[in-house]
Amino acid sequence: MNRFKIPAMLLAGTMLGTTPAHAQVTPAPVVPSAEAPAPQTTAPPQSTSQADGIQDIVVTASRISDTSQRTALALDVIQPEALTQVTQPQDLTKLAPAAQIGNAGGASPLLYVRGVGTFSSNAITDSAVAVNYDEIYLGRPTSSFGLYYDLARIELLKGPQGTLYGRNATGGALNIIPATPKLGLHEGSATISTGNYQAVNAQAYVNLPLSDKAALRVSGISYSHDGYNSDDTYTEKGTGGRVQLLFQPDDRVTIRLAGDFFHLGGTGPTGTLLSATNPQTGALIPTGFSPDVGLFDPRSVAFLNSAFVPTAGTVAGPVTRRPSLDNIFYGASAHVDADLGFAQLAVVGGWRGAEQEVVQTPGAFFLQNSEKDEQYSIEARLNGTVGAFDWLLGGLYFTEDIDDLLRVNFNVLGSSGAFKAKNESTAAFGRIVWNITDTFRASGAARYTKDVKTIAGTTTTATGICTAPSHVCPDFRRLPATIDDLPAALLSIGYVQPPGVPVYVDVTGQSNAIYSPSVIPLDARTAPDKVTYRGAVEFEPRSGSLLYASVETGYRSGGFSFSTVQPVFGPETITAYTIGAKNRFLNNRLQLNIEGFYWKYKDQQVTHNGIGTNGGLEFVTENIGSSTNKGVEVDLTAKPFRNTLLSANVQYLDARNDSFVYTEVDTSSLGGLPAGTVPPATRCPYQIVSGNRYRIDCSGTRALRSPEWTINLGAQQTFEVSDDLRLTLEGNTHYQTSNIVMFERRDFSVQPAYWVTDLAVTLSAADDQWSLAGFVNNVGDERFFTTTYYSSLNGITQGNYSPPRTYGARLSFRY
Repeated sequence: MNRFKIPAMLLAGTMLGTTPAHAQVTPAPVVPSAEAPAPQTTAPPQSTSQADGIQDIVVTASRISDTSQRTALALDVIQPEALTQVTQPQDLTKLAPAAQIGNAGGASPLLYVRGVGTFSSNAITDSAVAVNYDEIYLGRPTSSFGLYYDLARIELLKGPQGTLYGRNATGGALNIIPATPKLGLHEGSATISTGNYQAVNAQAYVNLPLSDKAALRVSGISYSHDGYNSDDTYTEKGTGGRVQLLFQPDDRVTIRLAGDFFHLGGTGPTGTLLSATNPQTGALIPTGFSPDVGLFDPRSVAFLNSAFVPTAGTVAGPVTRRPSLDNIFYGASAHVDADLGFAQLAVVGGWRGAEQEVVQTPGAFFLQNSEKDEQYSIEARLNGTVGAFDWLLGGLYFTEDIDDLLRVNFNVLGSSGAFKAKNESTAAFGRIVWNITDTFRASGAARYTKDVKTIAGTTTTATGICTAPSHVCPDFRRLPATIDDLPAALLSIGYVQPPGVPVYVDVTGQSNAIYSPSVIPLDARTAPDKVTYRGAVEFEPRSGSLLYASVETGYRSGGFSFSTVQPVFGPETITAYTIGAKNRFLNNRLQLNIEGFYWKYKDQQVTHNGIGTNGGLEFVTENIGSSTNKGVEVDLTAKPFRNTLLSANVQYLDARNDSFVYTEVDTSSLGGLPAGTVPPATRCPYQIVSGNRYRIDCSGTRALRSPEWTINLGAQQTFEVSDDLRLTLEGNTHYQTSNIVMFERRDFSVQPAYWVTDLAVTLSAADDQWSLAGFVNNVGDERFFTTTYYSSLNGITQGNYSPPRTYGARLSFRY
């Protein structure tokens, strides 16, 4: 066992704590009107009875401003103090037990909540977990980078969001909420940290009062670190800024204008070779590489030079392009809140764009993507009170344009394609809360959504095939590193397609190989609509306690994939049942929240790579199956003494596939072998069916990215060194049992159970004007899979690992 793991586990066990995601020593921030579209109309937020007790956290998850303890939703809140080392979405996994956030490489997050999520990173698949930044729905999950600085908080809503939020989502919503300008206050803060791997992270903000009715807030971030891998890949570089102007002409109207910009560079997370596959037996040939061995390490190059590709009759060969990111994300928004007397009005308009130049190396090949996204949205909400009823009405219009050029190079297979896509979503929603008594409420909400999606484009693929009788072509010429135009790339290495001949022939006569081309056009439209609903009851049996139960539905619209197998896929749906209790005891020194959930998830959209009917590699999205996801989550926070904060969060999740059946092409004949010789990449039962395909049945297996147990523990102890100085010790640990991180259920698809522990010690001024901290993240140097990827063309399995142990110091000033 790792020598760091035992003391870390003992520390966590004795401290009985949790991450700072659920409670803080510092009071909750005051929420400006733009963050709180409508005030609470039933009862005022519960206040802390003692200054030494657990402080309230103000949230807007239910579209009203209230404390998290009085919000009858399955909700995690991550406070800004816990986000000091967060630079990308996957960093949130250890802060929110219900979330499993991986990375497919580059800037492609894989977002899951309780076994519901998106196992894809392409530009035409919507996320099952909606990401909302400053009340603006982000159409592409890649746009969720560069937002984690100067925040008020992050809210993770667990379960379908089918009534009140942006676009519909089946898994949940991640609400990233920036800190907003404050009237009449001149303040600022700067934080800089440095550590191993030449890591630097600098953040700052300033809040300036322009008058008694206007304020300006400017904030920024810049961070970088060197490569975590032996070939100097897995680097990060990010720089961004945010400007907000708040104007309050009178007590009834608030206007906030905001703009932001972020540039993401480096390589992003990159992978390590795990195994190759014997092309005839399907047996794995493991590499035995440690997690820090990159694809361009001489050991990886040697391994790829021995990995045989049966369809080509030659070895795969090394990857010829290094990964890189050159992505910019930007946007602007306007937030207007007005008191109309009879109701509160909130209007949010947003424009966001992204320009991405990405080279990824997800499976011993490189993928180059040039993508431009632009979206506009406007949402309006009106809410008020009539007698015993609180009501809310709203509408949303969202439109998005995507322009994408995608190139893939396996050395012996190439693909280039381009498409333009447009997504439009129109929705109307409403909610009514009946305050039957002062302590008992019933509510109902519904939403009608109409989605219209169109796409037009073409993908051209050329697969290398050895024609020698022995099926071995030692002189097989590989594609060049740049294949913006595939026919031109083939011409450059001596291949042409003669008139009337369906293949590219080697005109130099130096190789017994041909390239077989295929063209997949896609010109399609889909226009689903759906009514989703939520019903709930709430009861406060005593001051400081809330019981609630709800049933709600959600859906995610279908879409397209460039595939000869499945060009169009349909919507997925979910129905979720929740029962919960939120409690405060002992004068707010003990908080105990319990939630039970039961989800029925149908027509799941799953993206995976496979071989098309013409032998080319395809990325296919299809409605594969259904699952039942159920469990319980317990959240305990205790403040037994004035300077001691202890808490624990435990989630049990039983997520099983009721049905999970799909097909794959039998590639045996593509390599000149008898049908059924090359088995499919799975451990699930399979059989050959008509059309030279395998039918694979994974029904009854555990759902993807759904660990059975997830535990967050941590503690914070403050010592008053003198009247002017404080010393704070903090420890946080995250544990989860094994879970499946790869679509193909085979070796290396399962991430074993692991612990990750972070420690920090902080010396600060009693008035919080400055602080100096030392920290160690991932004390035990636990490198776990964020995802693993199997390439069915060359039989290579590759894994992306989490960061290694990092440590450093952090200095902060504020005024």
